[in-house]
Amino acid sequence: MSFERLVTTRCLAALESAAATVSRALLAIYPEAGRELYDGEPVDVTAVRALLDACDHLLAALDDYRSHLVVESPGNPDQLGWPF
Repeated sequence: MSFERLVTTRCLAALESAAATVSRALLAIYPEAGRELYDGEPVDVTAVRALLDACDHLLAALDDYRSHLVVESPGNPDQLGWPF
C-alpha cells in the first residue's frame, strides 16, 4: 500500500469515527432530536436534526466509498471489512 493511500485511508477512518461520535453525542444531549418533529420545536433541536442528517449522509457516503475501494482492489483479505 502506498504512503498516500495509507494516509488517506487513515484520515477517512478518523472522519468516519468522528461523524459517528458526533451523532451519538448529539443524540445523548438532545434525545428529542431522535423523535418525531412537532410544531413549536426549539431552534436548537431543529439545528441538531440538520446536523444528524448531515452526519448520516457523510457516513453513507463513506460506506459507499469503502465498498468501491473493496471492489477496486481487495488487497489483504484481513482488511476486506475495513479498508479505511
